[in-house]
Amino acid sequence: QVVAQNKLLAEREDSLQKLQRDIDLLNSDQTINEQHRQQLTNLRLEIEQRKDKEKMFELEKLRLEKDKLVQDIETKAKLRHGEMEKTLDQVTDQNSKLTANIAVLQNQLESQRKEVEEERETTAMFKAEAERDIKLQKQNAAMELEELKEQAAKRDALYVEKIAALQMEIQNRPSGSGGGSTPSQDTPAIPAAATPDIEQLTQQILDQSREIENLRAARARSLQIAVTQFQKGDTVFFYYDEAKTNYLVANISPNDYQYFLHPDNLGALGLSLDPQNRKAWAIGVIKDKEFCQARKVNNRFKVPEGRKFYRVYAQPRANADPGNAPGNAPTNSSSTRNPD
Repeated sequence: QVVAQNKLLAEREDSLQKLQRDIDLLNSDQTINEQHRQQLTNLRLEIEQRKDKEKMFELEKLRLEKDKLVQDIETKAKLRHGEMEKTLDQVTDQNSKLTANIAVLQNQLESQRKEVEEERETTAMFKAEAERDIKLQKQNAAMELEELKEQAAKRDALYVEKIAALQMEIQNRPSGSGGGSTPSQDTPAIPAAATPDIEQLTQQILDQSREIENLRAARARSLQIAVTQFQKGDTVFFYYDEAKTNYLVANISPNDYQYFLHPDNLGALGLSLDPQNRKAWAIGVIKDKEFCQARKVNNRFKVPEGRKFYRVYAQPRANADPGNAPGNAPTNSSSTRNPD
């Protein structure tokens, strides 16, 4: 029984030891778990700290990117604003220049309009003077024609009297002796020496008649003054233009080219640009004309740059050649000359 009790006590001690070992092991596991929990807590804290650091880094990075973007936007806005101001200044300058050019063009247009009006008034004035001059010249020409007619009639009567006297002389002259046929009683014998006289007188009468007709035709042509679409051989009216300081052809067509008398041709019409010797107008016949274009702003004819016009050569009506009539005028050269 004691043995059994000892054995039971031994078993209980073993059980207690085992239980103590289990308790120790359990305490050890708890300690390890506590350490693990502490490690996990530390690891969690470290992770959270890292996350916070990464967040802060990302936020800082985003802030820097945002600041850079804002700075870029501000820089671009400043550049754009500067470009817009520069463009606005350029547009303002261009508008100012365009306004100034428009004002200049308006002044030029107004000046040209006034010039056209002055030319029209001057043309009308000189046209009236020319009409009065033409009327007076027509009257003088009519008187001259009447005188020519009277002279021709007297000359014709004189020639008729001379022919009648020669015929009477031939009839009263006795027949010459010698061979040959005898003339009949009805037809008077005309000596060979008398025939050339009659033919010469007849030819003189015909020549005088043709001369009178030529004079009448030339006088009629000289009385017709062209006022537009001028050609070689036309009789025209030249007048002095104060604005151009040159002599121009009176032209009733405002859209036609201007015709200037060539400065080298002034003396042929007795004209001069000298204020003391200057005449207001003259009448002449166009000998030739040149098509010109102004290549300079300041030119002798005071026309705008690029303006096309004609320079003409003329001669007095008394020296006009009948071959220069408009129907006989040759075609002018199509080349454009530079007057300066």
